Amino acid sequence: MNKILFPAFSFFAMCIFLCTACSDDAQNKADLSQIERTIDISRDSLSNELWLEVEKNEVIKLCLDRKVRTWESSLNSKIPNDSCLAFKVPTLIGVDTINVKFFDTDSAHKINLAVGMKYLDFKNEEVLLGYKGNPSMVNPPWICRPYKEADPERLISVTGTYLVDKRPVTQCEIVQLMWDSIPNKIQLEDAFFKNGWISRKKLAQRNSICELQDSAASTISVYQAMKYANARSIRDGLKPYYIFSAIDAQGAVIHTKGKYDICNNDFTIQENEYIQVSVNYSSDGYRLLYYDEWMMFARGGDKKNKAPWGDTTATFEEVSKYAKFTYYENDGLYDAGLVGQLEPNGYGLYDIFGLVEEHVLFKELNPFCYLKAGPSCFKGGNNHITETWKDVNYGYRTANYTSCLLGGFRLIRNIGNNAKWTEVKSDKE
Repeated sequence: MNKILFPAFSFFAMCIFLCTACSDDAQNKADLSQIERTIDISRDSLSNELWLEVEKNEVIKLCLDRKVRTWESSLNSKIPNDSCLAFKVPTLIGVDTINVKFFDTDSAHKINLAVGMKYLDFKNEEVLLGYKGNPSMVNPPWICRPYKEADPERLISVTGTYLVDKRPVTQCEIVQLMWDSIPNKIQLEDAFFKNGWISRKKLAQRNSICELQDSAASTISVYQAMKYANARSIRDGLKPYYIFSAIDAQGAVIHTKGKYDICNNDFTIQENEYIQVSVNYSSDGYRLLYYDEWMMFARGGDKKNKAPWGDTTATFEEVSKYAKFTYYENDGLYDAGLVGQLEPNGYGLYDIFGLVEEHVLFKELNPFCYLKAGPSCFKGGNNHITETWKDVNYGYRTANYTSCLLGGFRLIRNIGNNAKWTEVKSDKE
């Protein structure tokens, strides 16, 4: 619906206003009577940038500690009293805003909503990066001669404000946001993964509800993930992070910081095999995680263990609290399983391990010779490896040499581009 101003006047007049101005349909109005959570905030908290974490489709009652003159919102909303607003959270991951005005000023105060995302405001957060010893890898270390540890363990102090997807992006999120990019008809008989998305689109209804715990998207290329990130940025009024240029390239490579050639693996058949991607560092939009960022968020503050469940003496039952290392059932659409079923990590992020392999980018250099200097790799393991789960840890990574391989992903925003990473010197130094 279009943006509507909700003045806080008499209850009777308010009911007339709401019935004429903001009734999308009877079902939506009925939904707003089923409040799932009440959030109380003070006016004083609005003097700084305020972010509220909310979940998709959640019905929330937001209450201030004083009377409100006007609410400004594009959400499905109603006013239950003179200081509260009831609203339904959108069905897709992203951000939204609610503006509020009080009687003593014409200035509006903004309340930011992080839908399905974790708000993390780090102030000199000490995080452990790298891995002590040789993590499991696709290729053995002896192909790199002389072999040396490419990702040494190190402490970093991080200051910055981040929004991170709490869960991997789901199939419903992909279908709904990328609807116009997914063709309606099968193109090639052997284009299994492309046809899988066409089949999902045929089974879906446009603008339908995406449930909180949908199936994770596990057959997405790096290019498709970047296109999704840009589409989400545009939808939320943000500047896209990735710029694409047609090229006649021979393979996937990092040219320099912020410029890559990646596989042109899209929902439709493309003429050129590779496409060039440039990064707009002034962007305030969504993007894939970089390698070190994934490690930081995956650890969730853990600076002790090799994996969330400890070491390899952990039982599979203990590991299963954090990671889904079980085979999926292939129903013809290559489903990975539902997101958010297990315990979150210390930062409140779900499914870092097990459910899907997550695409991560190297920012300016791929330090691992056995990954063949490709622009991306997979982190987090996946649910194929029931028998070898003990190999999975924070350092575990698998190759995506050409960037054509398919996996899952989650997105991130560095709000204000204010991140500062500083190496912490040890006492020995």
